[in-house]
Amino acid sequence: MPQQSPIDIDPTEVKELVMDDSTGKIELTIGRSDGFIEHGGSNFKVHWNGGNNSVLKLRDGREFHPIQFHFHTPSEHTVEGKAFPFCMHLVHQSKDGQLAVVGVFFEEGEESEFLAQFWDLLAEAEPRGEKIAVKDIHFDSLKIDNESFYRYEGSLTTPPYTEGVEWVIVKDPRTVSAAQIQQFIDVIPADSNARDLQPLEGAAGRVLFCCEA
Repeated sequence: MPQQSPIDIDPTEVKELVMDDSTGKIELTIGRSDGFIEHGGSNFKVHWNGGNNSVLKLRDGREFHPIQFHFHTPSEHTVEGKAFPFCMHLVHQSKDGQLAVVGVFFEEGEESEFLAQFWDLLAEAEPRGEKIAVKDIHFDSLKIDNESFYRYEGSLTTPPYTEGVEWVIVKDPRTVSAAQIQQFIDVIPADSNARDLQPLEGAAGRVLFCCEA
């Protein structure tokens, strides 16, 4: 059966997992890196250029390293039917080519210090044009290490919608200003670049976990 993403997350239907030393933890460490912005037409990707002291370790011991991150408005995943106004997907890859994505929700509020590092460069990026270098991107202000997560197996949410992707979604949202959201909307060709929700129950044996720190 298809195992597509995104999905609606119902906290009452998740299987609780406590992350401790006896059962194995999900460990997320994100350092600093240079990168470059690429405008793909319907979205922006910030490609990770080195800095692979950053790692996502899953409970089964597999390790994934970041390769790029990008954004959607509104959020593609929802919680109890609610979409957040903005989200980030941090795409990781293992040595054998498997993919894992860390999803971060944003709610409207204070300006995102993280986005402010490179957000003004979005207006300079031309669709399918030259890449724009970004120096010393740091994730400290997001504070997504040692968080609680939702986790399930799904797919990429952009073509070719590859399945077998491990999703790790940070439970608590961060903040982004209305002006920052508008900056993003101003430079994408539509008011939304989010894929429609996909059914969770239609995938035989698919389980949604909540991993508490």
